[in-house]
Amino acid sequence: MHGTIPMRAYRWTVLKNLAREYFASSSCHGMSYIVHPKVSIVERVCWSFVVVLSLAVCISAIVIGHQKWIEKPMIVSFSARPIPVWKLPFPAITICPQTRIDVEKFNITEVFLRARANKTLTQDEWRKLRVLTHVCSSVMRSKNDFYGTSGVTSDGTLAADSEQVVEQLVNMSIPHDELFMSCMWSFNFRSCEALWARKVTENGVCYSFNMLSSAELYTDDQEFREREVNPDYRRKGLKSMHASRMRSTGWTMENGYTVGEDLLAYPRRTASGGFKGGAIVLMKAHQKNREYICSGALQGYKVTIHPPDEFPRLGEYHIRVPPMQAVSIIVKPRLLTTQQNLHRYPYTKRQCFFSDERKLRFFRVYNEQNCEFECLTNYTLASCGCVTFAMPRENTTRVCSAHEKRCYKSAVTRLMELDELTVDTGEEMCDCLPACTTIKYDVELSNDWLNLDAMLASMIKRESKMEGMEPMLLYVYFKDNKFLYVERVEYMNFNGELANFGGILALLSGMSLTSLAEILYYIFVRPLGLWVKAQYIRATVQPSSAPEVQLRSSSASVHLVRPWIP
Repeated sequence: MHGTIPMRAYRWTVLKNLAREYFASSSCHGMSYIVHPKVSIVERVCWSFVVVLSLAVCISAIVIGHQKWIEKPMIVSFSARPIPVWKLPFPAITICPQTRIDVEKFNITEVFLRARANKTLTQDEWRKLRVLTHVCSSVMRSKNDFYGTSGVTSDGTLAADSEQVVEQLVNMSIPHDELFMSCMWSFNFRSCEALWARKVTENGVCYSFNMLSSAELYTDDQEFREREVNPDYRRKGLKSMHASRMRSTGWTMENGYTVGEDLLAYPRRTASGGFKGGAIVLMKAHQKNREYICSGALQGYKVTIHPPDEFPRLGEYHIRVPPMQAVSIIVKPRLLTTQQNLHRYPYTKRQCFFSDERKLRFFRVYNEQNCEFECLTNYTLASCGCVTFAMPRENTTRVCSAHEKRCYKSAVTRLMELDELTVDTGEEMCDCLPACTTIKYDVELSNDWLNLDAMLASMIKRESKMEGMEPMLLYVYFKDNKFLYVERVEYMNFNGELANFGGILALLSGMSLTSLAEILYYIFVRPLGLWVKAQYIRATVQPSSAPEVQLRSSSASVHLVRPWIP
């Protein structure tokens, strides 16, 4: 073809002119110098290098910033204002006496020595020994491996299902009124039965203050467990005055207390920190009940401080308090909250669960401790075919017998090992993340001896009923009236991401979001307009000249923005 160019050359010419036009009119700093007619080739190459480097750094910074926003959408920061103690629940306190057995109900030392000597025991004595192996020290292990796998007695074979662990532990325990002497809350004397509720934990029969009732902590199918633990709550006084019957007035860990609730709300809260705003309890134990077969060498009490909606696990975390001591536990809460707008992020990114995101089988309230305990329950049931007496269960689930103690003890270790092995794979056995709103209690301890003998000797009228007593005086109170708390907040919202994107873009290249529209214009809209124009010209010219396009007309079809572009 003479005087004409092929269609491919025509298209290349159009694209080249479009590129020159964009460079000349772009808002990106330095691009206009690349095609400026008065700039030398060397200068154009230098400016091309500067522009490419600037755009590369700009794109990298934007990608890195966006990736950081995606991977870590939140940060944990201290609150701007402290929170007063009356907005927080007073911690739950759980006390477990090491002396678990009333000697008048069962003399474990005498019965154990007879069992070691292979002397005859009654069926009731065998049953009680087997029950106590669940909570007593390792001294209780006999040469017959937890008193025989079949529980053989002089009267025949003792069925494993007949142990009735919880019922037997409650019956053998020291009565409530013989354990508590005096109780105070917010510097007011209260009935100990109205403040301290009997609970069954891994350590046996314990007593809890300010803890949610079993009806609020467990699901409906766990009601039978409360009847096992507190079969006699109606014997004294009104049932509403019994601590095990106290109900929450609307408090939840995530939402706090409802509007309009006063300081009489449950779980209890205090108006101020310090000694007068806390809980005081005077407990006693008699020397006649002291024994070293079940309690072991350590005597006294185990105490744990925990949130009201958390099941206490004194086998894992506790403060040991010896008898004849006055102990002050000074509490400093650590509150961690989460902004509600983080609900839109998946829990894998925020690393916590809101209350509506994770449900448990046996607990109404989700938190990390309850979740781990339920996971251990499920694993123990799968491994041993039974659960321990302290674990939540269905009414038809079998409670492990004494000869199965080795199985459920080793299940704890195996579950920990499996958790460690699955950390690298990202698939944890339990997947128990913390709740998005949690309270932990840091404590400081102060203690001193109670010189009971000197006090009794100095009395004008000697109190004979105090002889042989081993009291323990416990104080629990907040350290301050206000506390700083930490909060999960959004690291960067959409406006922040947009500002970050625009700031990097403007700093490194001088561009804006309009510049992006300009790029899209030259990629899609401008070529489309030229193509439509070419089709119109081709349709209006003579058929003989339609296949051929003059170079001059092709070059003139692109109208350049800057008049100095060649």
